[in-house]
Amino acid sequence: MTTMTGKSKDLVFLLGAGASVEAGIPASGMMIDEIETLLRNDPRWKKFLDLYHHIKSAIYYSAGLKGRFERDVQYNIETLVNTIYELERNEEHPLYPFIAAWNSRLVSLSGDGFGKAMEFRRLILVRLKKWVAPQDTSGPQYYRGLIQLQRDLNFPIRIFSLNYDLCVERLSSPDFRVETGFEGVGSQYKWDWERFEESDSGPTLPEIYLYKLHGSINWTRDRERNLISLEQTEGIEPEEMEIIFGRDFKLEAADPYLFYAYELRKFSLLARMIVAVGYGFGDDHINKILAQALTDTERRLLIISRCDDSESRIGKESQVAKLLRAKDGQVIVRNGSAKEFFEGTDLAKEILQLIPLPTDSPF
Repeated sequence: MTTMTGKSKDLVFLLGAGASVEAGIPASGMMIDEIETLLRNDPRWKKFLDLYHHIKSAIYYSAGLKGRFERDVQYNIETLVNTIYELERNEEHPLYPFIAAWNSRLVSLSGDGFGKAMEFRRLILVRLKKWVAPQDTSGPQYYRGLIQLQRDLNFPIRIFSLNYDLCVERLSSPDFRVETGFEGVGSQYKWDWERFEESDSGPTLPEIYLYKLHGSINWTRDRERNLISLEQTEGIEPEEMEIIFGRDFKLEAADPYLFYAYELRKFSLLARMIVAVGYGFGDDHINKILAQALTDTERRLLIISRCDDSESRIGKESQVAKLLRAKDGQVIVRNGSAKEFFEGTDLAKEILQLIPLPTDSPF
């Protein structure tokens, strides 16, 4: 492969949960719907129904006190799991000394030492593994559009993903390398940040650099706390999955998360265009990095999003521009799904045409 590493810095991809929905991986709202169905119908889940109703009601009540109702309430699978996790901390929570007493009904529903709440959260984590690792491997086939895109661009693509699934990793083959920070799969291969460094010496550059900002379904830690990746996820205990799921703080002060966040900041400031696919702009620390990147008015943000009509598309552009404090013309929304985008004809040509030229360019 002939590479043009200078141009590779012009383009950065950001993948959100919406990018994998068409691969059979449910979005957050769909996960909540399935949990509520299980709570009503599955004997293993039914005993948590009253606890779930209490937690959900409390989340909506809290939002209502702040003047947020109905669709304005941020209630999703991560909000639910984060709330349960905070409840589990009980006496270890820093606010515990300031709380006179827990709600008596909550204590009763959560069980001794909040053990029932822990069991409920664990059951959700077990379900998460099934959600993000579907048995049907044909679903993510549209991700193969990235292979054609890279070959047409003729330089490595840097992809920052907020997803736990393996849709991008599955693109890897003997003639198309996806760099994930691991030399191989298995306990003998430790994650190494230096694998993301470009070098003119050494092995051939990968076709894709993949940065999984919130972890991966096949990551875990060995006894020495080294990060490793495994081929089979079944053997990874739910509590040992190396993912940032159901936690308010999405930025961990440890590698690989700190390194990946730094890399996103670095390459978003080098890029001339950032392409966001399936991202709902719900992560504050990601939004801050994007906002900082867009302080350079020559930089553009291309968003792939489903829009009902031109009015909703323009509204989306305005909404995101306001959120990120972008200037007119910096935020571009292209209507469509991730599948339609990745499988589009002349995708490389379309992207290159949208990348703004430097102000000192002679063309």
